[in-house]
Amino acid sequence: MTYLPIFDSPQPTKRQKSNVNMSLDGYMFNKELRFVRKIGAGTYGLIYLVENIYTKQQFAAKMVLKQQPMKLGSSSNKQLIQQQFSQYFHNHVIPKPTSIDFDYIKGQGHDCQFLTEIALHLKVHDHPNIATIHEVFELEGFAIVILLDYYDQGDLFTNIIDLQIFQQRRSDKQKQLLMKNAMLQLCAAVEYCHQKSVYHCDLKPENIMVKYNKEYKRRDSGVIDYDEIQLVLIDFGLAIDSSFIKCNACRGSSFYMAPERVTNYKSSKLIRGLVDINQFPTDAGEMYLPTLAGDIWSLGVLFINITCSRNPWPIAAFNENSEVFTNYILNRNKSILTSILPISNQFNDLLNSIFKLNPNERVTLKKLQQQIITCDFFNDHQYNNPQLITPDATAYNSYASDYEEEEEDDYEDIEDEEEYFTDAEDIVQVEDMNNVISQQLTPPQDFPEKQHKCCLQDFLLRAVY
Repeated sequence: MTYLPIFDSPQPTKRQKSNVNMSLDGYMFNKELRFVRKIGAGTYGLIYLVENIYTKQQFAAKMVLKQQPMKLGSSSNKQLIQQQFSQYFHNHVIPKPTSIDFDYIKGQGHDCQFLTEIALHLKVHDHPNIATIHEVFELEGFAIVILLDYYDQGDLFTNIIDLQIFQQRRSDKQKQLLMKNAMLQLCAAVEYCHQKSVYHCDLKPENIMVKYNKEYKRRDSGVIDYDEIQLVLIDFGLAIDSSFIKCNACRGSSFYMAPERVTNYKSSKLIRGLVDINQFPTDAGEMYLPTLAGDIWSLGVLFINITCSRNPWPIAAFNENSEVFTNYILNRNKSILTSILPISNQFNDLLNSIFKLNPNERVTLKKLQQQIITCDFFNDHQYNNPQLITPDATAYNSYASDYEEEEEDDYEDIEDEEEYFTDAEDIVQVEDMNNVISQQLTPPQDFPEKQHKCCLQDFLLRAVY
């Protein structure tokens, strides 16, 4: 009897089942992770909820194309990106993404554009108020995938507007302690980044994830209590590692950018009449201002979001449609915020220490934390109320520094920054600024004095990843 040689019969090429709407839901990312649903989309990538099919642990997978599409407009880009990812996973039964070593990313991040964000994020991701990166993958030269913590309660915007977590507390003391808990955690995150020479440059509610336990009963454990609430920074796409940034870099989102990010201090006669610009370093004819001061300004706007569900202005620029900011700076009307927001004079003083036109005059992070602890946000008759004060020793976690480090004049090594905003939903082209502002901002006089039902939605464009 003649035996034929035995060979493995060729297996037909399989594909994952395609979806009409190009969704990745149900597709396998690798042998362990399965796509559950899309939770975000932006001009350059997608964010999907993925789940380990064995352990059921869930992650947020941020997927960015290595070859970014041409700017065809926000909706067109998003559709094209979705199509490319859908086609890739449709053609791969079990994709085999390559894990990228963290040390390699840290070492090569500055030389590789699509790794820069990850390299900076990795420098600070061990802090409890910064999202942890669990793994980074490369998809055959097609895309980079970052596996991050997943927060099912959503971002700070959702928690302020939709869930209204800061308004649910029964007593004024409980409400303010929750607000202080959130504010101090944001300060701690920015301070830790500063210590590691990382500057976020895009602080806003959409870039802050929330884990909140509304059933938690606070104990005498200090202001920062992670069992009550935990705020976590994400998206270091605009972060830089230079302590100085070129003036008028327009790096960030319009509501939260400091005035030096949207106005050229060097060429503006108005600014030169208000600020001594000779104190700022220059290089090759360009003026550079402290980067940290821009993040501190953004914190001030976030504090108003948390306490009042509002933004004070659509952009910190001198514009006929930005009446509040113009009156606040040019007319030195520092009480204007108390007339349109339900805040105390003490909280107004705190905000005034942040919203300085001169970035060198803005409050330090350490002093800001101390002011938050002792501040009564809403009631002047409780000024320095001891019930709202927690001793300094119990107010900070182990990541807060005991001193303010001196800035080094490293502006000479700064490369030219591209002037842009983050995403298509955030983009406010300078030449179209007036039109955008007029559509977003209702003039202050339309708000009754001490209006308590001001809505952040009237002042905040929702950004997507």
